[in-house]
Amino acid sequence: MFSALRADNSPFTEQQIKLLQEGLGGLDTNQSVWLSGFIAGRLSGLAEGNAPSEAAGAVQALPAAAESKRLQVFYASQTGNGEDIARQLAAEAQQAGLKVEVQSLAALRPAALKKMEYAAFVISTHGEGDPPDDAIDLFEYLEGPRAASLEKLKFRVLALGDRSYSKFCEAGRKLEALLEKQGAVAFDERIECDIDFQQAASSWSSEIIRFGQENLATVDQSSAAVNSSPGHLSIVPPTARWTRSNPFTATVERVQKITALESEKDVYHVELSLEDSGIDYQPGDALGVWAPNRHELVNEVLSGLDIDPEESIELDEHRHTMHELLTRRRELTRLSPDTVQGYALLAQNEELQHRFEHMEDNQRRDFIEQRQFIDLLAEYPVQSGARISGEDLASLLRPLAPRSYSIASSMAAVDEEVHLTVATLYSGTNGAQRTGVASDYLNHRLEAGDEVGVFPEPNRRFRLPDDRGIPLILVSAGTGIAPYRAFLQQLEAENERPETWLIFGNPHLRTDFLYQREWLDWRQKGLITRIDGAFSRDQPEKRYVQHVLLEQGELIEQWLSNKARVYICGGLAMGQEVETALREVLAEQRGLDASEAAEQLADLRREGRLLKDLY
Repeated sequence: MFSALRADNSPFTEQQIKLLQEGLGGLDTNQSVWLSGFIAGRLSGLAEGNAPSEAAGAVQALPAAAESKRLQVFYASQTGNGEDIARQLAAEAQQAGLKVEVQSLAALRPAALKKMEYAAFVISTHGEGDPPDDAIDLFEYLEGPRAASLEKLKFRVLALGDRSYSKFCEAGRKLEALLEKQGAVAFDERIECDIDFQQAASSWSSEIIRFGQENLATVDQSSAAVNSSPGHLSIVPPTARWTRSNPFTATVERVQKITALESEKDVYHVELSLEDSGIDYQPGDALGVWAPNRHELVNEVLSGLDIDPEESIELDEHRHTMHELLTRRRELTRLSPDTVQGYALLAQNEELQHRFEHMEDNQRRDFIEQRQFIDLLAEYPVQSGARISGEDLASLLRPLAPRSYSIASSMAAVDEEVHLTVATLYSGTNGAQRTGVASDYLNHRLEAGDEVGVFPEPNRRFRLPDDRGIPLILVSAGTGIAPYRAFLQQLEAENERPETWLIFGNPHLRTDFLYQREWLDWRQKGLITRIDGAFSRDQPEKRYVQHVLLEQGELIEQWLSNKARVYICGGLAMGQEVETALREVLAEQRGLDASEAAEQLADLRREGRLLKDLY
């Protein structure tokens, strides 16, 4: 195949040609065609979002064998986990010989579902049972009068969620019900995943592929391709080197408190070195951080249950001491309804069983948020005659999960570093004050020179616009300001100056204006057009960021008329209040009724002009 190659008719050196001839010269025709398609797909992947290259076009011209029934893979998630699962499924299905298409539900024209025969859906639940933004249009279509019959469709759902919320995996359950209502048939049961989702997701993907091999005609490897969006092919999505299961060991360079000593908030700026990691993140992305539980907390739990710290049990085909298990592998600072109910049964504590069973959803949520596992032991002790063993405890507690933090830096400004803005999380009941595992670890247990396991978490739905001239309205509260610092660092490095409006909220101007000096410096340089603060406790009546939007409604409308993008970052409740305020602004400024304003706000979301990073 490479016999005609010469240094004067190709971009290769004589040495490279020799290596190609020796290493690849023996490929047969099918292998050669497959390799050419693989290379074309990878090249088109480098130009994501652009028109397909000639090479990509060659792969799209699939032979007749590839016109078999295909597997449609859809994803919708806020954090990117769903997208990763979907793309990995598509890659593995393609390698198994299936014809596959993978895309976000945001890119799906809902009416197109009626023509589909086989689909796999990966969907997370956002907040208290809500679907992610990418799935809102599909849900509205399926719930509305225009929904078509889907009797041809066979599907399966993977639902992602967090058991600490009362409506665990509600979006996945609802999607399945809506599809079935229109006549679609689930070809296997829905799988529901907690925050430790890898094993369940992997099993689900394997079962999907097995089903595809039995029910969909397979195609030659030479013609198989994963179509990830119109004009973009990718044979196998690139796999990140550093992941939650294989974190990079970053070195701490700096930990600095950035709220005043008298502040009610305990917020730190943390700088980590990524030197030699090869990690390449973008403004708007997040960083996953692995943090161990405090030794003191572990000992307190084990002592409270009279479990020997050196007791050894088997987990995942390895033996661990109970102290090691609770320190690095089990969740102690986050409760879930399952953990509370399971503990009540094992402890034979009827008071806890009765109280928790008769709580409303919001009461359960408050109960869980105010307590850690050690608080259950203190308030509702193990009853006489009951015993919780080390194995019981290991089964009762959820696996320890990494924590995610919005990145507060741009590599264009800090090179092989990553900066985080971390607020220490406090909870407590009956006078006991508890801290979050990762926020306490980063802010109070690490110092320069220490090491911590991290991995990148891309957030492709919260990025600067490609057109750097588009105006930006940046709304945030508390540590939600972090990604906007990354945005401004990037814009400054590129010498770009779009109109930029920061609306930031926290309790007090004097003690809690995070990165105040930097924002004022950027305003002086012309990178920031306007700053509005909503410091809630600096006046008799509390004033939040949503109040700024209502007060500045006319100016908000002017910016929106100039094609501005609105970004919202911070707590979920804050985000909901901001969206409500935006609807009111649209209604007042454009003379709309409530439903018309809601539809125009939805249009902003569909157009990619309303972007949210809420937690």
